[in-house]
Amino acid sequence: MQAEDVKVQQSATERVGERPAALLFSAGFYGTLAAARCFGRNGIRVTVADPGRLGPASWSRFVGNRVQCPPESQPEAFLAWLMDFGRRAPMSHVLYPTSDELAWLVSVHAKELSRYFHLYDPGIDAVYGLLNKRKLFEAGQSVGLTLPRTWFPESEADLESISREARFPVLIKPTTQILYSTHRKGLPVAEPSQLVEEYRAFARDGYAPMLVKFDPAVARPMVQEFHPEAAQGIYSLSGFVDRTGSLFEVRGAMKVLQRPRRLGVGVCFESAPVRQDLADGLRKLCAKLGYHGVFEVEFIQTKDDFLLIDFNPRYYGQMGFDIARGLPLPLMAYHAALGDSDALERVGQSARAWTGRGEVFCNRIALEMLLNLQRLSGALPADEAKQWRRWLQTHRQVSVDPLIDSDDPMPSAVEVAQILYGSARHPRAFLRMMVLNR
Repeated sequence: MQAEDVKVQQSATERVGERPAALLFSAGFYGTLAAARCFGRNGIRVTVADPGRLGPASWSRFVGNRVQCPPESQPEAFLAWLMDFGRRAPMSHVLYPTSDELAWLVSVHAKELSRYFHLYDPGIDAVYGLLNKRKLFEAGQSVGLTLPRTWFPESEADLESISREARFPVLIKPTTQILYSTHRKGLPVAEPSQLVEEYRAFARDGYAPMLVKFDPAVARPMVQEFHPEAAQGIYSLSGFVDRTGSLFEVRGAMKVLQRPRRLGVGVCFESAPVRQDLADGLRKLCAKLGYHGVFEVEFIQTKDDFLLIDFNPRYYGQMGFDIARGLPLPLMAYHAALGDSDALERVGQSARAWTGRGEVFCNRIALEMLLNLQRLSGALPADEAKQWRRWLQTHRQVSVDPLIDSDDPMPSAVEVAQILYGSARHPRAFLRMMVLNR
């Protein structure tokens, strides 16, 4: 065997002499860009892997190595590439998930991947228990958290029963977003008479065979009562919990604007106090499932309660907001993956000492497009547009943007170019999302 062949087969734990790099995926994801900037500003080398070349994170000045990989939607090809990259990389890497797919794939294949990468993986039972809505519903209720009224039908007879029991409108939602063909968040159903037909149509959106083989029941969507409050404000808790559960640091936020407005991606967030009862419930949930790592959890705030709707056991889109609020989550995951408990504790102490200034998070590029296009179309009243411009001006000094950064300007330029290209190529989809709120 040649010396080079021996080098290729070294495991991540055997490669010594230099600080491991961070391997990030999903270059179009704002959480990836936030992580790249966090790592780079802390002197950690960054590799970004993506199927394309135009994701904003790939163009950050903090990224030292850019590689192309198969899409995660092709899990067999993606895993083969990842294993090969791990074997051949001249330096070791810390691998932490940037998507539901990657969180699941890493947990399912953690034993093989740990030969080549530093992981902080809580195990498949924990990850799938949080990403599968049925399992999350059961676990959440068992620790005293409140969730929306939800059904998991197994037959059309069950759907008929739901039609009689439920308070309409309801949402048909996928059981999980892992390897889901369309990544639709959900489908509103206004009337009981529409439920069976709409459910049949929604169920045609399939999953990758790898996931169906793992869990055949995943193909059946769920039904959940719709809460209109979700369009006006989602409360979230995000943070980090270590393997022992003793380090548990969180930040609170309110999602105050999303696109599309009914079920969409957050555009604007405001800092909010941490509700201790919800934080305690999440801590119990993590302990029950054995979860440790980065998390972002969403609740619908109704007039009576806070209803748990989503738990993301991975990096998330507005993570830059929490980094700016003294919680460098990528750095915490990095130290935890390397087993550096002293460094992790130092970061945790610094996070606990943070005092806020009333920060807000605003994707200014998305906000300006939404306001301008919806005003032109008549979909947004003039008073509401003025309200949002006043909001932005009022918070300008404490606003955190996922893209615009004077110290790292290229990602925002790439994002604008991508938006212009996408709107020209798929104008109807662009209008549905930005103008029609669908």
